Amino acid sequence: MIILLFGADALGIRRRLAQLRTDADGGSGMIETNLNAIEGRDAKAQEIIGPAMSPPFLAPFRLVVIEGFLDRFEQGPESRGPRSLDAFSPLFAALESGLPPTTILVFTGGALRRNPMLDRLKKVPGATVEEHAPIAPRELPRYIREEAAARGIRFRAGPFRDVSPDDEELRKAGDPAAYLATLLGSDTLAIASELDKLALFAMGNDVTLDIIYRVCAGERESTSFAFVDAVIDGHHSRALTALEILTLRGTSPAELLAMLMTGYRQAATVIDLLDDGATPEEIGKAINRPWPNLRDRAIARGRRLGHERLRVAFEILVGADRSIKSGEVEDDLALELAVARLAALAPEAAGSRR
Repeated sequence: MIILLFGADALGIRRRLAQLRTDADGGSGMIETNLNAIEGRDAKAQEIIGPAMSPPFLAPFRLVVIEGFLDRFEQGPESRGPRSLDAFSPLFAALESGLPPTTILVFTGGALRRNPMLDRLKKVPGATVEEHAPIAPRELPRYIREEAAARGIRFRAGPFRDVSPDDEELRKAGDPAAYLATLLGSDTLAIASELDKLALFAMGNDVTLDIIYRVCAGERESTSFAFVDAVIDGHHSRALTALEILTLRGTSPAELLAMLMTGYRQAATVIDLLDDGATPEEIGKAINRPWPNLRDRAIARGRRLGHERLRVAFEILVGADRSIKSGEVEDDLALELAVARLAALAPEAAGSRR
């Protein structure tokens, strides 16, 4: 069995992998002996073929997961041509000759658009494509309510009473699920994490907007959002202040880099929609920022950034990620250098440093 498992719904992918672990174990209790998790970033053909051809030990299946393998071959908008797949010809030949019926081979990846490896693996007989698409903005409140109910959380609608968010449009919110959707977007892992925190905090009591603000939104608005916005806007000193706060709270450089990547991906969506002539309302729905203030700020950032600066920003982020993962540079230093370079991209950066 060959499964191509990818998409933006990271929680859905994680749950699917958990299900496959259960299937492979078959009640034997031997899953750890029959699980091969291989880092896909550097995996070679023979490193995949060997485990995939091995029989399980005292269990019905062997589960072989090539983690992030498909991401390695994703082609960006500036890519000149597809990456060569010649080095994996032995892998394709082995897969097409047939895996043992006791092997579950899974290739994983994130959100993919142009991916020659995915296209090639789709042609392997018996390969199954399982794409976990992002939750559509209009479906997010329903999704959050269902996830909340599974944790025993009861939302109680109504206005803020004890706190007052900085943004006027947020102060008009009344639906806790919709408010969470605005804060977290379609990041399903973040949604699960925040709902877990709310379940522990509420202990069976109703969850209101005030509780969400205190438990979930307060730190996010004062630090995470401020950090990403300051970097994109070119406010280097503000970005470093937010970075220091987040670091003191235990946020890792990899998590901080992921925050920045999410911010620039949102900007990319805005820029593409502006090119297509989308209205502000359409853009707000697409990026899950329906409130005019938040939406218009995001649109303004996209206009200021533009295609060329966005391309350079992604190059900086990819370079920082590579430095962190390879250990070439200390994690903190790699992140600080990336923040400085990104902030310098903003058209107003020179003035904003004063």
